[in-house]
Amino acid sequence: MRRVEVVFTLLVWLLFLILSLRVFGPDSAHTEFTSDTAIPILMSNNDRPITVFDTYYYAADRWGGWPMLIAKELHLKTGIHWTDQKLQVVRTTWVFVGLLVLIYLNTRAAPAVIISALIAISLDQFLRKSFFDLSQLYAWQLTALFFAWLCLRHLFAQRARSDEARLTNATFWGVAFYFCSFFAIWSSVASAPLIAVLVIIEAIRAHASFQPAITKRRIGLAIVLVLAASASELLMKLNYHRYCLKHFGNDFKTPMYLDREYLYQNLLKNWQNIIEFSLFPFIAVALCFVIAIAVLILYARVFRKPAILSRVMSLFKDDTATMIVAMTVMGVVNFVIMVCVSHVRWSLYENRFLIPTFVFGVISGFLTIYIAIRAAADRIPAMRYVLALLLVGAFVWLCVGFPARQKSERYERDQETALTLSSKAPRAILMGGYWETYIFAGLQPTNTMTPLPLEGRHVRIPWTPQMLRNSEQVVIEYHRSEFVAGRFNSFAKNGMVASSHPLATLTGVKILLAGGNAIDAAIPKESLPPDRLTQYGNVLKLQDAHFYQSGEHTFALYFNQSKKP
Repeated sequence: MRRVEVVFTLLVWLLFLILSLRVFGPDSAHTEFTSDTAIPILMSNNDRPITVFDTYYYAADRWGGWPMLIAKELHLKTGIHWTDQKLQVVRTTWVFVGLLVLIYLNTRAAPAVIISALIAISLDQFLRKSFFDLSQLYAWQLTALFFAWLCLRHLFAQRARSDEARLTNATFWGVAFYFCSFFAIWSSVASAPLIAVLVIIEAIRAHASFQPAITKRRIGLAIVLVLAASASELLMKLNYHRYCLKHFGNDFKTPMYLDREYLYQNLLKNWQNIIEFSLFPFIAVALCFVIAIAVLILYARVFRKPAILSRVMSLFKDDTATMIVAMTVMGVVNFVIMVCVSHVRWSLYENRFLIPTFVFGVISGFLTIYIAIRAAADRIPAMRYVLALLLVGAFVWLCVGFPARQKSERYERDQETALTLSSKAPRAILMGGYWETYIFAGLQPTNTMTPLPLEGRHVRIPWTPQMLRNSEQVVIEYHRSEFVAGRFNSFAKNGMVASSHPLATLTGVKILLAGGNAIDAAIPKESLPPDRLTQYGNVLKLQDAHFYQSGEHTFALYFNQSKKP
């Protein structure tokens, strides 16, 4: 029976790996390809020598750039060109390697683990769209976190007979735990408290499972290693800020602090995101299970009921119960962090910050149902059929709910636009709004243009303004990027547009003012770009106002009169 479960689990893992590679590619309608998505591709294919700037997502210290750093090293050493498809294959495979680690952590419930994990990342439309997006860090972070969990469990295990063997094992798994923790924290600093949760839960599990019990020395070592990994990431981030300030005049530090004045508002907004999540019932089930355990432990401690305490603590001998508690608590901790951090409010409480909470909660909820039925099956043999029906039903639900392959028409248009631009103006400067520059450069496998948002827009690759002076041809997207709207901003004062201005009566678009207020700015749809303009100290002369047009995008060709001879 055990062999059948192992074979079934591996076949399900392989089947959905293939399906995910086929369905959740960057060209899929189930994901989204934007300028944010293109940045990792541009990072991986950058021909400049590796510097400190490559250690984080370009111009953002919020998530670590080690996946792109490895890809860039391979690019420089082997000449491989990373397309969006290639990078997505590596990323999706990395996700499924993480699922194998989860299975290894709970082999007794392997079928339930793989099915619950696949349900978590595949069935909800928002979750799969965000989780498989190249611009998001969570796929890289969670697998590194699972590896740290695996190393921690081995670190606490004391199965070796001799002291020398124990020391060797402790050294190996300690070093492995440090590096896996470091990469998880490098991906996101929020991983540090999540790993701290794992240290506590695994210490309880090891104390309940092994004879002799683990020593305080092992627990202390794990704590020191987590602190060392956190300190290593902090030092690297400080060095990143120093380097950026020295070379680019900007430290690219994401402002984050304890959002004391808005904690209640943050709690309500994030909780609303939780309860509106389509798979929230699973999260609720897991929360109830963990709260019940916490209440029983508290009751046994307060009223000195050693029998009840011993029975509750024995749950941690079961890997399924341990996984439920660990994942639920990690989900709660991630939720608390998102409530406390100001960056989430500034990002308008986007659901993506709760992705770890969603994933952990769904897996924990399904496993809670599974372990409850399994416990009943130990007393009532007929319940074993119910357990089998649960797994079969969940697998059928997964298969039916798994989306079919559907290509994105928008992606195809953007790819066609990108390839046409690279053929008409190879290696030229491509300017426009933030969302109309990096996206096209990321889709160009050859003759890649240099993306540079218009002056005043957000620039993620800070050396590109200097490259403008050496370029003769400059292509500017001026319709979709609201280039004319940028000029119109001069009429906006104190969050309002002068009603007397002639443009104020025309069809408008949204402009975000420096103060953060969105206004309706009236921009004529047929406006042409100026004959001459200055960008980053360079004088550009219009050559062709209709250089290329593709759907909602209109491009103009300029000649750089300030080009160095």
